[in-house]
Amino acid sequence: MNDTAAARLNLLVVDDEPSQLLTLRDIFEHEGFQVTTCKSFDEALVQCNDHGFAAAILDLQLHGHDGIDLFRQLQQLQPAMRVIIHTGYGSFHSAKDAVNLGAFAYVEKTLEPAELILWVHRAVKDLLSEALSHSEQQFRDLLDDVKAIVWESELPSHRFTFVSQQAESILGFPVRRWIEEPMFLDQRIVDEDRARYGEFRTACAAGNGDRDLELRVTAADGAIVWLHLVAHLVTDSDGNPRMLRGAMFDVTHQKVSEQQLRDMEIQLEHVSRLSTLGEMVAGIAHEINQPLAAIANFAVAAKVAIANDGCEHTVPIESWLENICDQTESCGQIIRGLRSFVKRGHSDYQWIDLNQIVHDSVNLIECNLHNHFADLTCNLCDSPQMVFGNAVQLRQVIVNLLQNACDATRDRENPTVSINVTLGDEYARVAVRDNGSGISDQQQAKIFDAFYTTKEEGIGMGLAISKSIVEAHGGKLSFDSSSDGSTFYVTLPLSNDRPRVDVAKEQASP
Repeated sequence: MNDTAAARLNLLVVDDEPSQLLTLRDIFEHEGFQVTTCKSFDEALVQCNDHGFAAAILDLQLHGHDGIDLFRQLQQLQPAMRVIIHTGYGSFHSAKDAVNLGAFAYVEKTLEPAELILWVHRAVKDLLSEALSHSEQQFRDLLDDVKAIVWESELPSHRFTFVSQQAESILGFPVRRWIEEPMFLDQRIVDEDRARYGEFRTACAAGNGDRDLELRVTAADGAIVWLHLVAHLVTDSDGNPRMLRGAMFDVTHQKVSEQQLRDMEIQLEHVSRLSTLGEMVAGIAHEINQPLAAIANFAVAAKVAIANDGCEHTVPIESWLENICDQTESCGQIIRGLRSFVKRGHSDYQWIDLNQIVHDSVNLIECNLHNHFADLTCNLCDSPQMVFGNAVQLRQVIVNLLQNACDATRDRENPTVSINVTLGDEYARVAVRDNGSGISDQQQAKIFDAFYTTKEEGIGMGLAISKSIVEAHGGKLSFDSSSDGSTFYVTLPLSNDRPRVDVAKEQASP
């Protein structure tokens, strides 16, 4: 039966005696049923094909047919329908056959219909009970499939009256503790977030619309889990607050990824400051070295002139000039030391898998909700591609290129961004492509210049720093662009003495 609720009061009566049909119809219509009567085998099959029935009263002795055969076919048409065998020619074997086939009841015909009425009501009740149980199981399965804690709490106590099974998967505590312990969740919220949670519950109960909140909770294993709470106020018929219903979503991965992205941005800013400092020191050294050289040369010339003059002096002029030369040389050494200190070295370089760098960068970009509008595809090499470099710096280059690609497609109808890792004989290449509007010829000439930007809120350092980082790794950052979009290429050299893949994996393992 397709719709138990719609058929719950529909009753099918099959009997080849017209007087019996009329009697049963009158009795059960008086009991509140919609009664359909059939006097033949074929007519009963037609009715069951066209309509749904909660129960059927079936006579075993039908003209030209066996009632057991009809029972079998009715079961195939409507498996949930309860069938009550009603006969005046009952026998032990016919009763046994009916029960074995799954008949709900076996009732002999008598002048008193009370027993038959009782069994029909029991049949309908049994059907509805089964339908309710099935519906409840479907609801439980649905809640278990939802990757969130669905909950309900009474007001004004805020005590949980229902918590879905996902609570055990997300936080590790059994559901019964949520129900039995009034302060269960409160005691597991971190101290810094507990006051905000109290304000959140108060605001929800006040009826100020649906609300949401993010807070941290300590799980059973001691880990900190970020939960995004959503709550809805349920009121009674008079509009008074009755309960809160909502869901708690585990957003820990998103929060951790956002923090990692912020940390990388801080690292990029640090790299930017070092790069700027290096350029400043280089410029200062270039400007100061020449005056220092001139001072040293004049001091030497003065010493030579005084020596050639042969005059005696009352003050140690030659000693002073010697000190000038020594201090000039010391100043030059300090400048060279500063340049060496800020110059990018290779002490923090190691063998890294370029595939992993790209994979991590894509994850960080996808964790940013502002980038979800774009269709981002990633194609990696089948095997690890080991390059020698700084993982943090290279990851920042890829993140910067991916973010630029997303920004370039923000106004497109079908924004797409792709990133591909390919392998050449002596190099590995990462290509980041977007379907934006492209880069104009005027912009292409300045695209890698420091402080040049096409964004309203940009500072113009991203590509300049990225180019500097790639070149420090012995590689090249290039691009091509048209009205259909742009592609940026990061080309890094592969060394013949790079480690085997299995060795690299062992080094990366904890």
